[in-house]
Amino acid sequence: MRRILSFSVSALLALTLFISCEESASVADMRITLNSDVSRLIAPEEVPLEVTLYQIRGTGPNNGSFSFTTTKTSTTLSGVAVGNWHIEATGLNEENVPLVTGSTDFTLSASNPSVVVRLATLVGNGNLSISMSWNKDVITDPRIELEITKQNEEESESLTASMNTSEGTATASRTNMEAGSYILQGRLYSSDILMSGFTEAVRIVGDETSSADIEFNLDNFPYAPGSIQLLDQSGIPVECTVEGVDSEVTAGEEITVSLVPEKANLNDITVMWYIDGVQVATGTSAGITFTPGAHRLDAVAYTSKIGSYGSCSISLNALVRTAKGIPGNSVRLDAETTGLSLGTNTLIKFLPDGKFMVISGLNRTLQIATMARNNVDVLKEYTTSSLSGLNGTPVDLGYRLLDASGTYAVVVGMNSPANTVRFNYRSETNEVEQIETCGGLLTSYMGATEKYGMTGGSAGFDKLMNEIVMLAYDSNGKNTYVLERYVPGLSSDEDYAYRGIDITMDLENALSQSDGYFASMNSLGISPDGTYYVVGNENGHVAIMNHKQYSGIAQKNDYALPTITDDYAGLRKIMVSENGITYFMGSDFIAGFDVPNDSKVFFTEKTGKNFLDFTINEETGNLYVLSDEMIIYCYEIENDGSLGNETAVETLSSNENLELSTDGSYLILYTKTAATQIEVMRIKTTA
Repeated sequence: MRRILSFSVSALLALTLFISCEESASVADMRITLNSDVSRLIAPEEVPLEVTLYQIRGTGPNNGSFSFTTTKTSTTLSGVAVGNWHIEATGLNEENVPLVTGSTDFTLSASNPSVVVRLATLVGNGNLSISMSWNKDVITDPRIELEITKQNEEESESLTASMNTSEGTATASRTNMEAGSYILQGRLYSSDILMSGFTEAVRIVGDETSSADIEFNLDNFPYAPGSIQLLDQSGIPVECTVEGVDSEVTAGEEITVSLVPEKANLNDITVMWYIDGVQVATGTSAGITFTPGAHRLDAVAYTSKIGSYGSCSISLNALVRTAKGIPGNSVRLDAETTGLSLGTNTLIKFLPDGKFMVISGLNRTLQIATMARNNVDVLKEYTTSSLSGLNGTPVDLGYRLLDASGTYAVVVGMNSPANTVRFNYRSETNEVEQIETCGGLLTSYMGATEKYGMTGGSAGFDKLMNEIVMLAYDSNGKNTYVLERYVPGLSSDEDYAYRGIDITMDLENALSQSDGYFASMNSLGISPDGTYYVVGNENGHVAIMNHKQYSGIAQKNDYALPTITDDYAGLRKIMVSENGITYFMGSDFIAGFDVPNDSKVFFTEKTGKNFLDFTINEETGNLYVLSDEMIIYCYEIENDGSLGNETAVETLSSNENLELSTDGSYLILYTKTAATQIEVMRIKTTA
């Protein structure tokens, strides 16, 4: 965008006529004094807006006239006839483009020796042309509102934007506009949600086109604070800066913003303040409060002089102040306002590109969505008409990157009629392609087929074996299997291979445990390097699955028991962190165990609590535990893997599940079994 942050006061042409002592009373000398200013805003390219040349014309008594040009600030005409004169003056720039004009009638006499011609009219009609752009991957249902207001007029006029939604661009233009200063406001909506906005000062020049390229910023923040350059009435440049606001502010707390001149006092200034294209205050100083999220603050300043609009912008984030790694800035988003397809049996999972999948068992849909300024924007939606495998109940999913272009293999664990569905997801286009579905086990450790009927979740990726892994159960829910989905390539011909291991009976046999000791495994954790799995059940029984070679193939069925001495009854979830510690969450405890060294790290019991879900923020080094009392317990992870400081964060709603973005900056809370809304929390990832 061509934005030169300044604006002008008007030009004043003072003509002083006085009677010469050396001439008769019928003539006088005419002294002309010139005053001019500068205006630089959204303006015609390569058209200087500083008046550097003046054309002065006069007609008077007895058909007398004069006409001349000057660059001087003072000029004297001798021997001008007294009487009635009509004086016209035009200010031009260095390229002889007329900018401003004025005229007056006066009578030159001994008692009326001077005249002032005020240059109060900007010359001609000009045009406006603007181009706008936004991130098309974030906004898929865009709508733009544009309006323009002339200086000193209250009513604004709307402009129509010509949209190209596939490219994320729009244009707008207006021809034959009166020369002068205007305020241009624009607001970008996704459906009915305001996503971004701007306010710009515009200068229209006769026979010229003022143009600009404007980007609707979503989360591309922050910019440096701006400044405005004014010219006072004597033509002395005065630098003005916006004070009181930084690139990050505290949401919900009023701050005072001010337009402050650095070297002079400017008494004749009006300042209007805008947030995302909506006016919120007036005055050289104003109190402004920001809602959580990313915003653009615009200041438009002007004097009483014509053509004096100037503007500057500051882009910022308004955050609820939290420490690094502590969730905050909560917003509650429902299906109606976001377009999310929720309901019973909803699965939400972040992907490495920052977007997330929303799979609805109720609506039989798959959506690709993204976070934008604490709102959700749905980028693509699929139904069973194109993805037949959605005709089931989603339980969990795992993914792996297939190629450098951003294609991911995604395996979704389903319950009835298919057990798993394989998709390819292309990050660049947000396209999802179904590769295949599977309704039962093809091979298993026990040699039987179609042994399991339900997926149990705990999905993850074993990069050593190049497979996506999750738990599965038989039709009675008594025996547990590890479902391993080999995914080396893009097509089903390359990766159609299942292997299932009956770990319930096999664990009991291999470890000489009594019948039912390892029944109904409900949790699975995969080490980051893929060298081992950790499995457990609600009774608190835990086992380790290491590699064992069969015909040169490493399989996870070399079982071992860790020397855990604490009571893990009520175990609900297992995660293996990048620090090598395996974390366990039960109904009322959090524990850490160093599997490679077979040693306890910690065991923290919270008697009377009911923990529902937990996750680990590898980016910030925090562990989050969700409780049914609408609280997230946030812990700092120490260097040895133990838990440090605890911070209790209240949530807005009752939720049962946590989903953390891969960059650690967003936390989504929802309920898989009956999601009517989601709660989104922002996380500060730097100190």
